[in-house]
Amino acid sequence: MIKASNLYYSYGKINVLNDINLEIKKGEFVCIVGDSGAGKTTLLQLLGTLERIQKGTVEINGTIINNLKSNKLAHLRNKEIGFIFQFHNLLSEFTALENIMLPGLINGNSNKEVKEKAIKLLNELKLSKRSNHYPDELSGGEKQRIAVARSLINSPSIIFADEPSGNLDSKSANDLHKLLHFLNKKNKQTLVVITHNNKLAEQADRIIKIQDGKII
Repeated sequence: MIKASNLYYSYGKINVLNDINLEIKKGEFVCIVGDSGAGKTTLLQLLGTLERIQKGTVEINGTIINNLKSNKLAHLRNKEIGFIFQFHNLLSEFTALENIMLPGLINGNSNKEVKEKAIKLLNELKLSKRSNHYPDELSGGEKQRIAVARSLINSPSIIFADEPSGNLDSKSANDLHKLLHFLNKKNKQTLVVITHNNKLAEQADRIIKIQDGKII
């Protein structure tokens, strides 16, 4: 599902990634761990098409993304990939339901179809009573579950998560970890997570450790 070959990345004279080679299979749950500054987030951004590749190649579901034009890259990202970030990035002027629907509408699906799926996701995540609430009316755990639902609205092949429980209390974090593990097994979606949380990493099929920009 994901293949990176001879991947390098630098910010000016600072080398962040050095000859990264990895393969992640369809449906696999992988955690990427390492100290702050090791290059984890940069790697996730390259694999997730959020940063342009400087050297090396990245292949997603059979497509080499290096030379895709911006519009094709955006289409691939919206169709194949869902993102969950440490900060939920919900839009404050939209309700929980509307936030979940946004990627589906951007993808060109009908309002009725997207709304029905968003409501189904709210029900599955036990958030149906929060559908018309705005982000500032939700708890931290609820906001992050809304962000999870938003990442699922287009039924992506891959979900990338960058410290998804980093801002949550221990109970909310544990609930989110269980949810991610359940969704990975239920939907057979490839799940790639950056985390400092050992409990979450222990649930993964495989742990990849990065140190000084290299997989060790």
